[in-house]
Amino acid sequence: MSILIIHGSRFGQSTKIARAIQTTLESAGLETEFAELGKATDPTGHEGVVLVTSVRYGYFDKNAYRMIARHREFLDSVPTLLVTVSLTARKPEKRDPAVHTYTRKFLAKSGWTPTHTEVVAGALEYPRYNLFDRKAIQLIMRISKGPLDPTLSIEYTDWDQVEAAASGFAKQLA
Repeated sequence: MSILIIHGSRFGQSTKIARAIQTTLESAGLETEFAELGKATDPTGHEGVVLVTSVRYGYFDKNAYRMIARHREFLDSVPTLLVTVSLTARKPEKRDPAVHTYTRKFLAKSGWTPTHTEVVAGALEYPRYNLFDRKAIQLIMRISKGPLDPTLSIEYTDWDQVEAAASGFAKQLA
């Protein structure tokens, strides 16, 4: 069984999460193909699709909307897993897809209903950000009572959650 794993990442955390999902799926005996969101990747011919994409300033990558619009009928016909990577999910109560505002808006706007949806915390890496991104993220962190120290790098990703989501998806495919 071949699973397409599509990742969209700004600073690399979504790609890292997608690779962890790939490892878990391959350990379950599934074949995978790894593709970057925005590249010409046709999901047809796969028996399942995983989309791992980040939220940036409350918005999903436009390429995610394009991919869904282009392949919506196919995506609705196979098992799918959407993994939203968001710094707001650093708080456990924000990891529920039913209450995660950005994921709910994305799904409503795209009209897509994945088989399974997961919201995973990303990483805060102030030293990697340019001045604009650092100031914007500090403003968001100030509002949400997060860390402001521009020298901090904190990985909030719950790797057990990522593995559990991938394992659950693999079981669904079996």
